[in-house]
Amino acid sequence: MKRFALLLGGPLLATEALRARLQGYRLLAADSGGRHALALGLPLELWLGDFDSSPPWLQQILPAPKEVLPRDKDVTDGEALVRKALDLGAEAMLLLGALGGRLDHTLAHLELAFSLAALGVQVELSDGLTRAFPLLPGSHTFPLEAGAPFSLLPFPEATLGVEGARWNLPPAPLKATTLTLENRALGPIRVRVEAGRAVLYLF
Repeated sequence: MKRFALLLGGPLLATEALRARLQGYRLLAADSGGRHALALGLPLELWLGDFDSSPPWLQQILPAPKEVLPRDKDVTDGEALVRKALDLGAEAMLLLGALGGRLDHTLAHLELAFSLAALGVQVELSDGLTRAFPLLPGSHTFPLEAGAPFSLLPFPEATLGVEGARWNLPPAPLKATTLTLENRALGPIRVRVEAGRAVLYLF
């Protein structure tokens, strides 16, 4: 499987666990996401963007092949990087720096994640500490440890259910609700989305 890790502009906690996980991933960065490669101490295959948010000192010390984009364009550097990864044959994408920071970018990253999932790409978003997964209709199993906290969010509405949790839920239509926030896993959980879209958030 062709696995890509995309370094985006949001906050990212560069942990040893994340460094170890990235072994076997092809690493690409969008503009200011290049700073995360420096923090991780990992080489970039490609650094793409208009570089309006990457200071000169970073561009001088970070060795990476660059693809410079115009500042006036119809997509963000992050979306351009997602498209580049698709062109390179990505089958799984880990979007790092995709959560937190600017709300507009976080929401846009979630929408991009759903579009990737619809193409059959395995996708996860993370800030190095928390993780999010887009869920389309179907059955989804996650190997969580007992006691692990999680939330399910209809995005913006979904008919969904969950098993293997402290508070199980039979499939129910949900919209604009906090009913499925802050649950606890008893072990692996099974989420069934019968209609709509949802986000699984691990924290």
